[in-house]
Amino acid sequence: MNQSASEADSLKQILALLGEEVRELGHLTEQLQTTLSPALLRIVDDTDCHKNVQLLDLVSQRLGGISAFVHSLAPLVPPSWQIDATLALRNVSLSDLARRLSGHPSAALEDQAGDLEMF
Repeated sequence: MNQSASEADSLKQILALLGEEVRELGHLTEQLQTTLSPALLRIVDDTDCHKNVQLLDLVSQRLGGISAFVHSLAPLVPPSWQIDATLALRNVSLSDLARRLSGHPSAALEDQAGDLEMF
């Protein structure tokens, strides 16, 4: 997928990259759950908070399911199927994400997190 912007890319490769990105988001969500669990247990009596905790778990499960689905589709796509993803990539507002989806390496996750902002 490291071709010029005007060339078509393998749909199989695009699906594989997309599946990997969703898989990574699922892992990040699981890490977030693990990190927040002790604090969330202290406020479990708050019904709204309890629902939001369950939503976080649902997001993690759905990301995992979507990742598995996309990863399962990718091998089924004939190698001859090509697509020019240039326009779609222009609509991705996070430049590092767009770079990864185009098949280029990106910064380590630790470098992407940014600075801590206290509200």
